[in-house]
Amino acid sequence: MSWYAIESVDDAIDATRSFLFPVELRAWLKLAVITIFVGASGGGVSSGVNLLSMPANIPPDAAEGASVEQFVAALPVDLWVVGAVLPAAILIGLALAIVSETLRFVFYDALRTQRVRLREPARRRVGQAVRLVGFKLLVGIGFAAPFVGVGVLLWVGGVDSFGDAGMFAASVFGGIAVVVAGVLYVLILRGTDEFVVPLMVVSDCGVRDGWRQFWPVVRSQPLQFLVYIVVHFLLLLAIGIGQSIIGALVFGIIGTVAALFGVLVVFGVFGSVGAAVASTAGVVALGGIVVLSVVLAALVYLPVGILVLTYVISYEVSVLESAADPFQLLAHSADADESSGGRPSTSA
Repeated sequence: MSWYAIESVDDAIDATRSFLFPVELRAWLKLAVITIFVGASGGGVSSGVNLLSMPANIPPDAAEGASVEQFVAALPVDLWVVGAVLPAAILIGLALAIVSETLRFVFYDALRTQRVRLREPARRRVGQAVRLVGFKLLVGIGFAAPFVGVGVLLWVGGVDSFGDAGMFAASVFGGIAVVVAGVLYVLILRGTDEFVVPLMVVSDCGVRDGWRQFWPVVRSQPLQFLVYIVVHFLLLLAIGIGQSIIGALVFGIIGTVAALFGVLVVFGVFGSVGAAVASTAGVVALGGIVVLSVVLAALVYLPVGILVLTYVISYEVSVLESAADPFQLLAHSADADESSGGRPSTSA
């Protein structure tokens, strides 16, 4: 019995080489845009904002069923500020998520056609991206709602009313429930991102139809996908270590050069650190050096991200193709050479 999760490791290398090389500047620039939003691990742009924190002046009995008035009075910001900032943050997060998911579809289209385009595929796929974001939100709400409900009941009823034995049992069962729910949540999201999304591209369908196609394959080949999870984890681990080493070299070298320029500016122009910090021009100059060095390092490192993103997604798609013949998305090297001269073509 062959394990196609292992065989696909080499297949993904061939697919990556066929898609990215020889280097075509316009194609790589567009892939750079996709990589910035999608991310090398497929997670996309994500943002988390801690809007509220528990201040020191919360009443001592807050954990023992504090009233709503006490809780509101203990908030570190006025409610009107939260009411103004929170909706804006949610809208921005949703917009970024939709852009990220749209570019994920665009990348799959590029792999399928060997043509790196942005505008036309994005217009065609944005509806699928919106449905995908909505699906992920519903899944997240569905998993979080029971735990939030239990937390509210504990808060309203008071922890002491359950007794020590009741709280111990609730803690044990609650911990098990959190672990099981967390594993299921991650598996659903990973299955969606890594397998259902490419099926949505192949079949031009929605999320539910994609799962209807994919789930019977999982049920018929559970061991194959279990091996896939292990191999995928090991691949990402190895890639992460390699990325860390390369990133440390790139940012270390550029950071060292930037630090030397900073020393020249401080002592060559202003004479001392105190004089440079006290001067507006000195602060601006030092800040500019820091910003430029970070941007330059990110740009130098970006091709690594493109390679990693292409390889990881090519591996996932190669496993999907091996699982079922109709799920063919990758343009294999022979077809790519015949249709585009061995390199991805570009257009708007």
